[in-house]
Amino acid sequence: MNTSNGRMSRIGDLLVSNGLLAALLVLIFSVAAVQPKLPGWASIEGVIRQSTDMAVIVFPLALLVIARSVDLSVGSVAALSGIVVAAASGVVGFPMAVMIGLFVGLLIGLLNGWLVSYLGLHPVVVTLGGLILWKGVALQATGASTIGAGSIPDAVLDFGIGLRQILHLPVHFYILVAVYLACWLAAHKHVWGERLYAVGGDERAAFLAGIDVKRVRFVAHVATGLGASLAGVLMLARSGAAHGSDGNGLEFQALAIVLLGGVSFQGGLGRIRGVLVALLFMSSLRTGLVLLKTPMYFQQMISGILIVAALYMNAVLIRRTRMETRTT
Repeated sequence: MNTSNGRMSRIGDLLVSNGLLAALLVLIFSVAAVQPKLPGWASIEGVIRQSTDMAVIVFPLALLVIARSVDLSVGSVAALSGIVVAAASGVVGFPMAVMIGLFVGLLIGLLNGWLVSYLGLHPVVVTLGGLILWKGVALQATGASTIGAGSIPDAVLDFGIGLRQILHLPVHFYILVAVYLACWLAAHKHVWGERLYAVGGDERAAFLAGIDVKRVRFVAHVATGLGASLAGVLMLARSGAAHGSDGNGLEFQALAIVLLGGVSFQGGLGRIRGVLVALLFMSSLRTGLVLLKTPMYFQQMISGILIVAALYMNAVLIRRTRMETRTT
């Protein structure tokens, strides 16, 4: 089984590193050909900022899906965390408000992990309920109005819109690299990552091997909740205000990126570097469509097509895995 999973993981990496990477390059050259004056450093910075907002959700979510679980509440958690930070900034100051906002995501991650891992509830049911619940809490807390305008320091707003730079690169670039490296190291260079793949590949075999299956999934849920709250903070820094509708559809965009990146719903398959390629592809596509002044409805159609394509790729990986398993 381990040999089969390793072989399919390499196949998934091959598809992503060649097919999706080639698609990313074609996309960049196509936009440059249609509008030669549009692509530039400003566009690259835009891709980096968009990628960072998603990266803090996507990479932890990839780890969770590898462990054969999922979190559909990340968009609502991001919105609620942003609202908490915006509301608390005027009372305790922005740095402490950020800590409170991150603590909200941590608590929700702990709750999801406990319900899924230790009570045995289905992750889709738990987190879909959380998507609705936390969105309702966010809207109720704000009266469905925008809050936070004027309470965010100018330095934070400059960081959010990308005006702050270190060594001629936006701060977002360093956040993106840090989150990627943390998740890559956890998945591929740490014993916890080995347990993560073992749990996702064959839960019973992992249990018999002495792995604490519940704890592994629990930690992955906590990391995803914390990542969602960090995304809320980044969105707040970019806009300077928060609303209960922030993060709508974020969970489906994040899941589409994870699946496009070669991570399988079946669990135990996928690599973080593949998710990075998919993240850059989706961010570049979104930026390219905006630069080309594509109508919003067409952008939504493209996103829907890519989600279906991601699910199709996932089904192909699962089907091939089963065929490999039967022949070994």
